[in-house]
Amino acid sequence: MPFCKSSGIFRDMPIHLSDRQLDRIDRGREPALIVRSDRTKRGYAVIKQDVYDQVQPLLSAVATQIEVSPRENGHAVEWTETKNVRRVELITKKHDQGLTAAEKKELAVLVSEAAQFRDRTVPVGNDILELILAGLKQQVAKKARR
Repeated sequence: MPFCKSSGIFRDMPIHLSDRQLDRIDRGREPALIVRSDRTKRGYAVIKQDVYDQVQPLLSAVATQIEVSPRENGHAVEWTETKNVRRVELITKKHDQGLTAAEKKELAVLVSEAAQFRDRTVPVGNDILELILAGLKQQVAKKARR
């Protein structure tokens, strides 16, 4: 295991978990175990491989949303009723008589902004999300019975 003298930490150092910690995850008492890095002070979730395989698409989608949030000059793009009215006008004109090059460009921007707004505000319909919701409801019910 490589040791970095300047930082005093091991690189690629494995995470060691006790049998008791692993048993809690394996037996379903805890869906995940949070471990903290001494270096970064961040928490990381350890979950079973089969659970990870099931939620991986959701995790990828969430990570992508966090990393590539729609921005314009560093700020979230705002979607307004005025923009929506203009978008509808351009779509109607496109089908009735056609658009100029400038209008085509404007419509493309408005369609993109509308999609970004939708992606930020409309919940994703997904079987995995339904399973997560069911699990959360089950946890609430268990706590209420205690």
